[in-house]
Amino acid sequence: MIISKSRYFALILLFWSQLALATWYQGSAQQKLSGLNYDLDSIRTATIKQAITNASLKSGVYVTSESIVLDGLLQSSKNVFKNKGDIRRVEILSETISGDRLTVIVNVDIKPMINCNQDGYVKSVTVAQFPFVNSMPIINSELFNLGSQITRRLSSQLSQSETIAEPQQLNESFTSKSSLKTLNLQNIDKVSHHLATKYGNQFIVFGFIQDVGLFEQVTDNLLIDDVNLRRNFTIQLYLYDAWQSSLLINKRYHGEANWNFDDHENLDTDNSVFWRSDYGRVVLNTLSNAVIDINDLITCQKSLIQIVHKNQNEAIINLGTKHGVKAGDEFSLIRRKLSQNHQEQTLPMLILEENSTLRVKHASYNNTVLISDDPSFINTSQIYDLVTPKGIFNYE
Repeated sequence: MIISKSRYFALILLFWSQLALATWYQGSAQQKLSGLNYDLDSIRTATIKQAITNASLKSGVYVTSESIVLDGLLQSSKNVFKNKGDIRRVEILSETISGDRLTVIVNVDIKPMINCNQDGYVKSVTVAQFPFVNSMPIINSELFNLGSQITRRLSSQLSQSETIAEPQQLNESFTSKSSLKTLNLQNIDKVSHHLATKYGNQFIVFGFIQDVGLFEQVTDNLLIDDVNLRRNFTIQLYLYDAWQSSLLINKRYHGEANWNFDDHENLDTDNSVFWRSDYGRVVLNTLSNAVIDINDLITCQKSLIQIVHKNQNEAIINLGTKHGVKAGDEFSLIRRKLSQNHQEQTLPMLILEENSTLRVKHASYNNTVLISDDPSFINTSQIYDLVTPKGIFNYE
């Protein structure tokens, strides 16, 4: 017997970038359904918790089922679990009843041990608006404001990371819808370099809303079928390193939940009533899933920082004490050059001055003054050239 799809069955489609650092472990558990009037909800909850605990054992991290708290969105079966340990995400792969036993299989994302080189500096990020990629009907739900909400909520969640500074929010989308759908890398690189130069942020987060469509989910009962109105939430998200012209994340994120709002209801996406609803929480949980991936990838990237001003024998960069700069820090100079390939496409090049050493003279909250024992490195550098922490950047 397979548990009713609308309430108890869950099948999650995963769209993972090969670069994602998440470490997933599979776990399973069984519970006996005793008695004629057993409480399936309670048994199901206990079985899910035990499956999570069993998965955590495979990673070497033991989390007791008592420490796992479910947030009430079990129908979504995705990104709805919280605990005080190293478990970040749980996805239910299947739930089945055979005879008198319930079996649950889950995937658990255990916080990875990051073993990459980290320079210790907080990274800078720009978050663009997420437009609707299609002219889909919104059915009087006021969801046309959802794009700006996604930018705000993503930025808010990213700012809570220890490795990301307060993101720069754009009031416009990154590029045209057609460019987003076809992923024109040359255009993406051109726009990202413009934004990075303008705002001084190395990383760009952008994408589009792919689906917020309604659908009916039918539960087969003996007498009367139950029909639930549900709504999708699907976004396509990209993370781009503007200075290294590198696409770090290209991934689709999906969630769905019951839609409890009337067609003629005056829905306000700025109101907490919306965000406390099943659908609102699924949106937030889906964005949280993306934030985990963004943070994982950015943590291991080299910090590349702009020279924004020059004085006599001094270079000023847009990195300061709020980003982790301290006395004694040293940087290497990277010159930005433009070249053309055989197709006459302009390609940026980063050239490391291997013997250059620029050290901190003075650091303020947002900026740092660098000097060098060999002033020629600073005097021949250009505004918008880059620096990177000494010994971190390896020219390839």
